[in-house]
Order: sequence, then structure tokens, then C-alpha cells
Amino acid sequence: MDNSFFILNKQQVEISRFHICTWDIENENSLIEVGMEFNFPEKTEDLFFKLVMPSFLKQKPNIKLSLSELTPSVSLSVDTEKPFVSCLLHNLIDNSDNSKFIFNDNISNFSAIQGDKRNGAVLTFETRIPNKLSVIPIQDLSIDDSCRQIVSFNVKNNNSSTTQYIRLLIKTPLPSIAILNKGITQTSSIFDIKLNEKRNLPDEVHKIVQNKYILCKVQSCFCFHVIPNSLRISFVDQTKLKNIRELEVHAFKQYLPNELKTMKEGKYMIVFNKDKDAEAYSFFTIFTKETIGTKQVLFAIGANILCSLLFGFSMLRTSFKNNICILKQIPIEYWFAIGILIVFVISLFCPLQWIKSIFKS
Repeated sequence: MDNSFFILNKQQVEISRFHICTWDIENENSLIEVGMEFNFPEKTEDLFFKLVMPSFLKQKPNIKLSLSELTPSVSLSVDTEKPFVSCLLHNLIDNSDNSKFIFNDNISNFSAIQGDKRNGAVLTFETRIPNKLSVIPIQDLSIDDSCRQIVSFNVKNNNSSTTQYIRLLIKTPLPSIAILNKGITQTSSIFDIKLNEKRNLPDEVHKIVQNKYILCKVQSCFCFHVIPNSLRISFVDQTKLKNIRELEVHAFKQYLPNELKTMKEGKYMIVFNKDKDAEAYSFFTIFTKETIGTKQVLFAIGANILCSLLFGFSMLRTSFKNNICILKQIPIEYWFAIGILIVFVISLFCPLQWIKSIFKS
């Protein structure tokens, strides 16, 4: 159950929306965002959550934690080469355009809680239901040192009647959390994301349950995959698929400027799946990428021509006349084959822009 998430609390907390967003960025480690929309139970001051993340975090030791400026009392060093978890409060509320893209609606009103952004902010939307949402801070964010996949945090009640929202960012030590199956002609990336799947409950979750924690009820689960558009979807559950679109890279770079700085415009798409009213959720998607493309075909043709020329020259070498220039004795068909071979080599190893600039000059 490498890609299974579990969210637990000691109280009966009902999460109306649970967000999971995976980021597969070329030449970078994979990112995962987790967001939760919920209401505080009556007469509750604090909620203590346990988020059990996929077991791939066990693969790297010495996980370090990155906290937002919201908790200055906690001082932990950050090693960008190691996985870490951080709160995304300020990423959401410092720029209203960021919230617009995350919640997919325009912000009609913004109000800092108790007049201070460090306490969070109440966002009022134009069409979204509920139309008001309190984006609030996370307290005492930490990762268990023993298994390195359990995130513990608590949320304080701000006595607001609006629905509460929190969001985390997880930077993994892997280029992708997908299961990769490499074949001769194509490579498959299998995303098998699960939430609160009780079957074959991991030992880490079982231990937490023994400490009187219970799995939170989730009304609806949203699963997003950001992937390069060089991949194509070979399987997706059509009953859960809601949308596929090109990613607005420029807008999301403002939201995660450090993590997405290497992303290029027009190179990524986002796949949106959703399910609701279930005890557990599962999103299974397969993306494929062709490994035999135009360059591989050109290389095979070029190699075939080269081999044919070598065999042909071995036969011509024995019939060359000593008193005539060797170049004049080579048949014109061989010169055509050599010219074609040179064109193949240029198209394989020289950038298209460089070739165009030569012809323009």
C-alpha cells in the first residue's frame, strides 16, 4: 500500500472535502499537496490530526521539516535534498490569485482573522458552496522520527462559524510516486492513490488506532495529477474523471515559486478525479509514454544504411584500380547513401533551431 493515505483524529471529525494533488515535474522530485475542508465539532478547542503518508518516505533517512513563518517558535533546518512537509497558509492568502486557482473561483472578499494574517483569513467566493472559507494555520507540525511517514499537527478553533481549510506540501525523495513499468516500446506510470483504505491496514495506522485515534469520515475526495503532456492517458475510471486541461504554469509558479521554478509553459497538464460518499477512496490511473519515437526510427534507418555501406565498401575495395582515384571509382548510388546518412546524423544530433539559423544566414 505504498500510495495509501490515512487521516485520523481522536474525535469524530467529518471532512467535507479532502484534496490530494501530485506534481510530477521533469528533472525534479515529486511533490504532493494535501488539503482538508472541515468544521470543528461543538465545544472543541483543538483538533489533533495524524496524517499517515505513503511508505515511500521510508526510503530516505534524516527527514527534515520546513515550517511556515506562522510558527516562529519552532526552528528546524531545511535540507532541500531531503523530503519535508510545510504549511501552505501564506502561499494561499498572501496573493488572492493563488486562492482563485486552488479553489477554482473568484474571491469577492478577503478578511484577515482578528485583523492578522498570521491567524489565517476568511475568503468569500462568488459562486462556490460554501461561499465562505477560513484558511487557517497549522500548529506543532512534526514528522515521526521512527517511521518517517506520520505527520502530526493540531488546529486551534478560531470560533468562526465558517468552514475551515488547511493545506500541506510534501516534497518526496522520488522523481515520481507512480509505479513505473518500462517496456520496449513504452513506459507506463501507474498512479494508485488510496485514502482511508482499511483493507490490509498498515502497522503504523494500527498503532495509532490503538491510541484511541479513529479514521476521519470524508464526504468527498479530490485527486489531481500534474504530469508532462508528453504522457497520454491509457486508463482512467470514467465515472471519477471530471476534467483534463493544460496547466496554467505561470499562475501556479506564483503559488509555489521555489518548487515550480523549472516548469515550462505549455509542457504540463492536470487530470482531475473526484469521488464522494464512500468510506474509502481509490483513484487508479495509468499514463504511458512512447519510448520508440521519430529519433529512434531515424537512428535505426541510419544504422542500416551505415552497415550496408560498410559491407558494400568491403566488396569494392578488392576491385579498385590502382591507377585511378578511389573517389572516382565509387558508384554514384553510394554517394547518395552517404548523403542520406549525413542528413540523418544532423537531424538526430543537431537542434532544430541551430539548423534553421544556418539556412537563414
